[in-house]
Amino acid sequence: MRFIGIILSVVAALVITAHESAYGAMPIVRDSISEGVEPSHRRTYRHSEAVQRFAIHRDTTTARNIWQELIAEDSTYAPAHYYLSLSSSTDRRRALHHAERAYKIDSSNKWYVNNYGSLLLTLGQYHKALPIYRHLMSLDNRDLATYHALALLYGIEGMPYSAISILDSAELRMGRNSVLSMLKQNLLLDTRQYARVIKEGEQLVSELPYDIDICINLAQAYEASGQDSLATATYERAFRIDSTNLNTLEEIAEYHARRGNHRQMLDYIERLLADERYDVARKIEYIDRLTTNTDFYRNNFFRLGGIIMKLAVDYPNDKPVVERYATHLLAAGSDDEALELLRRNLNHPTTIADDYIAVIQLEELMGRTEEMAIDLAAAQARFADDVNIILYTAYNTMQQGDYATAIKGLKRGVKFAENDIERSQIWGMIGDIYHEDKCDSKSFKAYDKALGYNADNVAVLNNYAYFLSLLDKDLERAEAMAKRATELERGNATYIDTYAWVLHRLGRNSEAKTLMRQALSLDGQRDPDILAHYGDILWSLGEKFMAETYWKKAVEKGYDSDKMAEHILTITQQ
Repeated sequence: MRFIGIILSVVAALVITAHESAYGAMPIVRDSISEGVEPSHRRTYRHSEAVQRFAIHRDTTTARNIWQELIAEDSTYAPAHYYLSLSSSTDRRRALHHAERAYKIDSSNKWYVNNYGSLLLTLGQYHKALPIYRHLMSLDNRDLATYHALALLYGIEGMPYSAISILDSAELRMGRNSVLSMLKQNLLLDTRQYARVIKEGEQLVSELPYDIDICINLAQAYEASGQDSLATATYERAFRIDSTNLNTLEEIAEYHARRGNHRQMLDYIERLLADERYDVARKIEYIDRLTTNTDFYRNNFFRLGGIIMKLAVDYPNDKPVVERYATHLLAAGSDDEALELLRRNLNHPTTIADDYIAVIQLEELMGRTEEMAIDLAAAQARFADDVNIILYTAYNTMQQGDYATAIKGLKRGVKFAENDIERSQIWGMIGDIYHEDKCDSKSFKAYDKALGYNADNVAVLNNYAYFLSLLDKDLERAEAMAKRATELERGNATYIDTYAWVLHRLGRNSEAKTLMRQALSLDGQRDPDILAHYGDILWSLGEKFMAETYWKKAVEKGYDSDKMAEHILTITQQ
């Protein structure tokens, strides 16, 4: 509900002004306990002295001590409880205790009632605050702030019609008030009383033609009732009143987004993101929203590119902005310009190890080996004890065929791991490198260590299971690990392929075929290994023609043709 969305901020403002001009001046405290009997001059004098200490000299400690003494002598002395509540701003629970005591002692004093109700609002005790404000209304039905608070509380408690009734009552008694009228408009919208919203909104607009909020509310009412042309015209009217109002720009942009008017939406978003008053973090949120939808991003690619480039010009040193611009450049095929931006971004004080890895991986894809070596060396120097850098360095070394150095670096890096998750990652990569070096026994020992640190290391579970199946070794355990991997990361075609392959090695080909069809669907029949595996499973089920079809597809997708010919010869002669 729109109403609930504005409640907390309004309640906060209401509480802040609880003892300010909206509620009148501070009360002249009367000794309500002693009316009708001989007054205690000494108690009145001491209380007056405490008030002076508190209000004039700002000597809260002495004032509080005096009020505590007065309560010790007479626990029903309401003025002392009231002022102890006011002076306990840093301890709201204590303030509430004294406010409640003052209220219970003299519930006819509207200052005590208002103070108690305001504290209940502050602490979010809305259910308890509601009857207090009802009582306050019975004491003074001419205070607009009480109507405001009571309407808010009815709204919070899920009684919007009671809230509207209270606001109608305020209007009948004291005439129209713009704040209360706006609140009522929101409540009417939430309860879908569109005709009434429109009628009252049109009247408000005629009375206050330059109030943007009233105009926006009326536009929302037109939209909600399906009167799109009037909604559009009223939103545009709000824009003409003040074309620099950030809330107006946001509302109109969202309106056009809901209507699917993307060109108009981008017109307003462009204004919004160009405004220096709009926080850069919120600008980035907008960019992320616009670029997450692939179809929208593709259809508005150049327009969005201009908006993102403008942000990069306005915030050249803002790391998240630069990253978004670099991502857009990559999508546009401007790899060199993107790489230059990302490399420059490495000098930012908030740069982390992953930023270096992203740059290095891009350099690797682009074949920029010299820059890659320079940046990797810089990353190693700057983040020598970072596990991600240690892992990437080992991976890079392994790619060069230097398995011994890669493993040595990883084992040295174990001491920098901060938790068992990271230790498991390191030992998992050690296992991978041992496998590449054809040292399966050492590989399996490393995997066991990795799983000892983290039994749900999904990459290790998958690799371990697959490599065991290649050797037809410990297949029952391999099946359990492969199944667990698919449970931990559902929808991963590679993990499903591993599970299916293990089942195939166990002779459970019907189950394997069902799983492989899932993997092929998820992968889009792009992975040559998955296609080749599916061919083997089909052959085992006697579906020879389809098996040969998928082996052929595997070669078309990049599977080595000589290896495939050798494989087919082996499997068909068994």
